[in-house]
Amino acid sequence: MTIKLFACDFDGTLAERDSSISPAAIAALDAARAAGVCVVIATGRMPNTMSDYLDQLHVSDEPLITAQGAFVSYRDGRILRRRALDARLGRQAAEIVRPFGASMAFYTDDEIIIDHYAASVDDYETWFGGPIRIADDLADELQGEIIKFMAIHLQESIVPEILAALQAQLGQYAHISRSWHWFVEGSAPDADKGTALAWLCQHLGIARHEVLAMGDGGNDISMLQWAGHSAAPADGDPAAVAAARWVAPPLSEDPVPAALRHFGVIR
Repeated sequence: MTIKLFACDFDGTLAERDSSISPAAIAALDAARAAGVCVVIATGRMPNTMSDYLDQLHVSDEPLITAQGAFVSYRDGRILRRRALDARLGRQAAEIVRPFGASMAFYTDDEIIIDHYAASVDDYETWFGGPIRIADDLADELQGEIIKFMAIHLQESIVPEILAALQAQLGQYAHISRSWHWFVEGSAPDADKGTALAWLCQHLGIARHEVLAMGDGGNDISMLQWAGHSAAPADGDPAAVAAARWVAPPLSEDPVPAALRHFGVIR
């Protein structure tokens, strides 16, 4: 078995919830590169919020999948693929989740707009890693295109209801997924990680059976299903764990090095 590309989720797979990354995970990625493997970070975060983390992970000229698959690009700003949503869908999503009391975030190419804070400002800065602005009027400010929207609810038991409501009413117009315990996200129909990964591998001339994907969230399922080989941390979303072909140790026990060893990428 020869792995040529390793697509790895960031939050909850490589990074802890405080965004810290273990030295063992960084060393494992370096060893994979030394073995000739292309390491592709696949994250829901926007490309302009990842610079410090990419420095830590020693990412230089490798492609990135960001914003749940809306962007395939490079650190230097070259965009290979971009997908966006009609901003009207963001406004519709806000109306759908309002009865649940959820907070909404809307991602544009340049900034993140929210309707209100559901948690502390520090929490939002940790989650999003970029400039955040409260909208005065969503109808005025959400015009043209957005990259994605996110519903946030801190009562975890309510999140599946939000997911179901958004899928039922917007599922034919957007890719809706649960990206974390508190988050439900919507992006363009072909802006999921699996579709972006398939596109990138075709662009690079890498076959499906030469790809290892790893992720912990519902937004990683399409990527885990598409790749020829896949893994999920044991404490990930149950749906992601079920979709993976191998279950790695939990996040606290360095699942990324364990997966790379299991699939023979590193020793």
